[in-house]
Amino acid sequence: MNVIEFTSARKRMSIIVRTPEKKILIMTKGADSHIIPRLAPGQDDLIETTNQFLQDYSKGGLRTLILA
Repeated sequence: MNVIEFTSARKRMSIIVRTPEKKILIMTKGADSHIIPRLAPGQDDLIETTNQFLQDYSKGGLRTLILA
């Protein structure tokens, strides 16, 4: 339905889509340092697990993005 392009100010990109079930979703991808602070509260266990994966990947020289 729409694309909100990456900008150096936002440091993330978003798309708005309509699912086959007629729901409207916004999906955002970007660096963990810009996505994690914007997540809903109460997800501490998931964030901790995700941060461990991110650390493991970075030790292997991999770049990562988060999709929310």
